[in-house]
Parts: sequence; C-alpha cells; structure tokens
Amino acid sequence: MNATTPEKIVVFTEQFKNSDPVFDPLRQAGYDVEVNETFRLPNEQELISKLQQNVVATIAGGEPYTENVFAQAPNLKIVARWGVGYDKVNVPAATAAGVPIAMAFGANHESVAEFAYAMALTLACRLPQRDAMVKRGEWFFDGFHPGLWGRTAGVIGLGRIGYAMARRCHAAEMRILVCDPWASDELLASVNAERVDLETLLRNADMVSVHAPSTPESRHTINADTLAMMKPGAILVNTSRGPLINEEALVEALKSGHLGGVGLDVYEVEPLPASSPLRQFDNVLLSPHVSGMDRMAERLVTERCINNILNYLKGEKDALKPYVINPETLK
Repeated sequence: MNATTPEKIVVFTEQFKNSDPVFDPLRQAGYDVEVNETFRLPNEQELISKLQQNVVATIAGGEPYTENVFAQAPNLKIVARWGVGYDKVNVPAATAAGVPIAMAFGANHESVAEFAYAMALTLACRLPQRDAMVKRGEWFFDGFHPGLWGRTAGVIGLGRIGYAMARRCHAAEMRILVCDPWASDELLASVNAERVDLETLLRNADMVSVHAPSTPESRHTINADTLAMMKPGAILVNTSRGPLINEEALVEALKSGHLGGVGLDVYEVEPLPASSPLRQFDNVLLSPHVSGMDRMAERLVTERCINNILNYLKGEKDALKPYVINPETLK
C-alpha cells in the first residue's frame, strides 16, 4: 500500500455518514473510507470519476456498474453489494476485468420477508382504508376483510427470502403454492408447500408474493395476461425487483377493480416518478425500496460487506467464495 496515498474504499449506498463507526475496521486496516453523504446514487459518469481516485473497493448501492465503468476503473479490486441483488452490475464485464462481485447473502432475508408479509397482512385487513376512515371522523362497518389465516399463498421464487416468506405463511396455516423449478423437494416439504406452475399459482392464490431475481427472462413475469389469471380480489406483493411487474398492466388491473390490493417496495423506475398513477389507489401500499433495511439487517449486511472486502484484500479468498457470484475471479 502506498504510504502517501492510501487506497480508498467508497461506500455508495445512501443511508450512512462518514462519521459512522461501523466502517472503523476498514480504516483500522489502513484504508481511506469515503461515504456517499449526498443521499443519492451516482450516475455512470460520476461513478467512473470517483473510481479513478485510487478506489480499490466499493460498498455498492444501486449505482450502475457497466462495462464502461469496469473499463475505466483500473484500481478497482472488489465490489461488495449492500444486499443480494445485482441487476445493476454487468457481471460478465466485472468477470472480464477480474473484479469479484460479493453479495451479503444470508443477512437481510428475514427483514425482506417480514416486510412482505406485513404488506400482505395490512392489505388483507384493509388497514389503510380503515385508518383513513377513523381519521376522517367516521365510524361504520365497511364489510368483512379477507385476512390471510387459512387462505392460499403463492410464492414466486423460493430462495432465502421466498423461503422466509413461506415460513410465515405456514405459521398462518396457509396453503402454500410455490413456483420455482429449482427448489428442492425437502425445502418445499419443510413448509408443506406444493410445487406448481405459474398459471396454477396465480389462479388459486389469494395472496401472491414475488421473490424472483431480475433477469431478462423474468422481466414482466407479471403482465396483462398473468394478472388476468389472478383470482378476483387477490393481493399482490413485490419486494424483489421492479422489472418483474409491468406497471402499466398493473395500473389497468387496479382500475378495473380486479385486484384486492397491491404492495410494492420496488419499481420499474426508481425513485418512483411523481406522476406515477400507482400513487392514486387507496388499496396500494408503496414504500421506497427499504424492505431489507431493519436495524438487524443493517448491521448484518454492513458487517458482511466489510468482511467480504477485507477477506479479499487480505487474500482470504476461501472465506469470500460463498458470497461471490463470479467465483472464477478468485482463481
């Protein structure tokens, strides 16, 4: 390490300050730590400009790691994602540049699942409408709400988050339908879930929760055709990635009254544009991509990012390998 120009680690995710002691292990290891305090993510050119300042590692939010970025960041050695999604990272370009992309697997799945279930339960109990009613000074019986206990849940994707969601549904004695061709039979059996195709799931579930990764193949999994398959009055929750849902089709399904409620933490465009028609419905819950950010997850994810960086920079690649999505960069 250059004694006069310390190597730099930049924290781009938006929720921290330079004064936060959580990054002290990086400083104690001799690195200059810079935290993004603008509370917005850099665009491609801003990211390139920053990475050219002797940056060897980043804790990444949702900034765009494009092929152009990796081509112009010669000192970058590792990207540690604050979370588990990597749809903003050009993984082949990272691999070609020899830069491992490390995830915080196992750190925030319970937080996301808890948030998703809370959204579903809030909608199933019609709490937003009833809260608004009482605050308006009104008091009357507005009909029975569907609830979740004993109903049918549809879980799209049974990874760590989807499984944590399924466990919560199992505790509520729900019938659980899972669409995931890769989930093991043992995993399904542990929550008494049935493996079905997407159409069967949508036609039978009272509540559908999306937990699939964003890929070109999964884009607009939920579209006009699949929304039409859903049971009238069903609830749809998405805490995974926005592009899995065609928002234009979703708005039309809401306008028609086909859906009972929708909970969204992620969107096709983030931040959600002020003009988005999704803002107009009283049976739609919206949150700003924060489902994985409870206090416990904040600590666990941040610690995992720091450990991933230090393990790589210290040459402890075996400890890092379980968290890297392009492990060929560790050879």
